[in-house]
Amino acid sequence: MFYNLQVWDRRCHKSAKPVGVLAGHLDGVTFIDSRGDGHYFISNCKDQTIKLWDIRKLSSATKDCTPKAYEWDYRWMTYPSEARFLKHSYDQSLATFRGHSVLRTLIRCYFSPMHSTGQRYIYTGSSDQCVYIYDVV
Repeated sequence: MFYNLQVWDRRCHKSAKPVGVLAGHLDGVTFIDSRGDGHYFISNCKDQTIKLWDIRKLSSATKDCTPKAYEWDYRWMTYPSEARFLKHSYDQSLATFRGHSVLRTLIRCYFSPMHSTGQRYIYTGSSDQCVYIYDVV
């Protein structure tokens, strides 16, 4: 199964293909937030990770990962402990943040405000009713 982030150039409406892909997640992405600088963005995923990406590191080829050896549904199942630290064999992300939990809802993630923190932090909700704050630096 492919869980690559596909990047499209909206200025090229004639092409029905992505301009590149970013590989790293092992399940479906629930939310993406851009830093607003044209380079960096974060994605939250049902694989219980947030990944920091650099759009300039696109790959032209789809990178498949090892098929999942587990089945789960975020709407009603706890994430399998044996899957918590699995890694994509072609991970292109700059950093991976773990600790929060996606369960029964599609959790979002955001960069902290530019005016107060310089977007140094990533914050996200979690199914354990906590807010997690990760330091990007």
